[in-house]
Amino acid sequence: MPYQYGTLEWDDAYRDLVEKRLEAASEPYINGSPEWVAVFEKLVQEDAQYKEDAKDWEGSVVLVTLADPEAGIEEDVYLFLDLWHGECRSIRFVPKEIGEKGDFIISADQFRWRQVREGQLDSTKAVMQGKMKLRGDLSKIVRSARAATRLTELSSSIDVIYPEDMDEAAAEEFDAFFKQFRADFSI
Repeated sequence: MPYQYGTLEWDDAYRDLVEKRLEAASEPYINGSPEWVAVFEKLVQEDAQYKEDAKDWEGSVVLVTLADPEAGIEEDVYLFLDLWHGECRSIRFVPKEIGEKGDFIISADQFRWRQVREGQLDSTKAVMQGKMKLRGDLSKIVRSARAATRLTELSSSIDVIYPEDMDEAAAEEFDAFFKQFRADFSI
């Protein structure tokens, strides 16, 4: 039976799963894995430059990786960044109904997110060019471009491997894990 988001049981189970995966994993982390998210969260929480750049920021940001069955992504994936005045309260995968309530929702396919992460595409410019979709106040995003850029820099500082670059057996193992993870946590 899946955990119910927003409950103590969900939070405890999520934290336990991430801790176990972090103990067993090492860099490079699989991009988009729970352990990658945990490392990203910690980097943001501890980064003085982000805190300064985002001191006026108010609101959650949800990064959506759009479904792409050919890439093994059967449904949209929602990553919720709980951000407030330079503080990162948490970064978590969340169910769609929670992700859709974010103050700012940025969505793109896996290819675009990879381009952003690898520095080939600026996320703010990509939104203005229609390469990524934004729901929320674009002018606020533009005013906070330094904070957005710093988030991208922090995520890009993590050594990763992409599922599509893994050998077939490892990619299938991660795909099976992620499907079960999504089912267990209703994400």
